[in-house]
Amino acid sequence: MNPYNMMIKLGRLIIDKGFKVEDQPHDVFNYFSVMSDYMEGRTVNEFFTLFPPIKRYKNDGTWDYHSTLELKQKLGETFTRESFQEILMSHCYENKYIWVLGLAFMNCIDCLYEKEKGRSVMETWAIDNGLTIYEQRKGEILPKLYLIK
Repeated sequence: MNPYNMMIKLGRLIIDKGFKVEDQPHDVFNYFSVMSDYMEGRTVNEFFTLFPPIKRYKNDGTWDYHSTLELKQKLGETFTRESFQEILMSHCYENKYIWVLGLAFMNCIDCLYEKEKGRSVMETWAIDNGLTIYEQRKGEILPKLYLIK
C-alpha cells in the first residue's frame, strides 16, 4: 500500500467528512502505525515534493523556508519510522493534509493515554509542574477534583 495515499485518505476523511479521532483512537493509532511502517525507507525528498510546505521567507517563529531546509537536512536521506512520526508530532508540518494528520496523531495518543491513566497528557504535565487544572462544574470554573483510588 502507498503511504501517501493513506495520508491523503485520512486527511480528507478528517477535513471533508469531519471524522473525529476521539471516536476510534485505537483504529487511528493502528492506521498511523501501518502508515509509519510503509514510510520507513521512503526518501525525504519524495515526501517534501508530494507535500510541499507552506513557504514563508520571513522568520516569524513559524515555518519558513530556512526551517524547512534545516528539517530536511536533519531527517537525512530516508525516513525511519521514528523520524516520520517526529515530523507529524513535533513539527506540525505546515501542509493542508500533513498538519491535520499531525494533530490527529497527537489527539489519538492523548485519547489512549487518557483512557489508560484517567487524565490527559497535558493534565499530567500540568500536575507534574505544579499547575492547577480547572474545570466547569455547576456553572462555575473550579479546580479539578480527581478520584483517588
